[in-house]
Amino acid sequence: MVRLCLSEVHKAVFPRRSFGLSDSQGPPVVTQFTTPPTLRSMSRHITVIPASTKAGRETIRVLLESESKPTIRAVYRDTSKATPEFLKHSNFEAVKGDIGDGDSLDFTGSNTVFYIPPPTYDGTDTGDWATRAGTNVKKALQKANIQRLLILSAIGAHNSSGIGVLRVNYISDELLKDSVPEVSVVRPTYFHEDWAHLLDAAKEENPTIYSWITPIDYKIPLVGLKDVAENCADALLAETAKPSPHYFNVFGPRAYGSLDLKEAVEEITGKKYELKLVEKDQLLDYWKQIVPEYYAEEFKEMTTCGLADGIIAKNFVYDENTIRGKVELVDALRSLYKK
Repeated sequence: MVRLCLSEVHKAVFPRRSFGLSDSQGPPVVTQFTTPPTLRSMSRHITVIPASTKAGRETIRVLLESESKPTIRAVYRDTSKATPEFLKHSNFEAVKGDIGDGDSLDFTGSNTVFYIPPPTYDGTDTGDWATRAGTNVKKALQKANIQRLLILSAIGAHNSSGIGVLRVNYISDELLKDSVPEVSVVRPTYFHEDWAHLLDAAKEENPTIYSWITPIDYKIPLVGLKDVAENCADALLAETAKPSPHYFNVFGPRAYGSLDLKEAVEEITGKKYELKLVEKDQLLDYWKQIVPEYYAEEFKEMTTCGLADGIIAKNFVYDENTIRGKVELVDALRSLYKK
């Protein structure tokens, strides 16, 4: 999701390939901080950064619909990217800022921040980027005396290695886990919406879809963006804080495999699809068609770590630290289908 929610990459770079993301339970640690009574009693002023991400945008949507009417400050590198309907709300403001430029960040006036660590595609080392961005955010948090931070993490981000591009999330989580009095880390699994490009194949005479969920009978939990956004909004607005840092997962209602993907797009489009599996030895070439070649190996590793023999497969469990969402794959994709 890098919690990465990277479906934007597919849409912009290679619209007919699939992928998704974010993890698992980290050890709860109680810090020396306590929740100030003022945070529990004062009205919520929430900064979302970067607000142009899908998770940021949809969480803002939920917050603006909330009866508690929090004030929302959305940070964009380019404020013209702000969602037009949001600008109609008196409790919403779009401001200019860039996590890559610490001097541009000003959280003054907010008491709560939602941070969605994004990946980079400009040739910068993933670890260097995550460290620079996270450090800039941490300084801005502490300068503004922010009391609550929610970080959108990724599945597998509790591992320090073997997770490819998810290092962005591991580094961000580690840098920020004790940066303010209340820190929560939400780790959703792969998004339904990251498979939306499969619907585009319906325009072809003989539609074909590609899936890296292998073998054919292997299934993993997926989750809808709506479920993630609603749970992020709940965490941002919660009156009572959990011991900090608090880690929790958000999964969809069940696990899905490649055949489930095929059935979903066939039901939505009314067309029959040919399913082709992307096997492990094909993943590097697969990713070279989607992201800059410099990052292809990291995305391959991010994919393989979630397969049956991968290091995060054991974390695909619905336990006491996991919220089970309601949105089914077919319903999430149907809402995105344009004939």
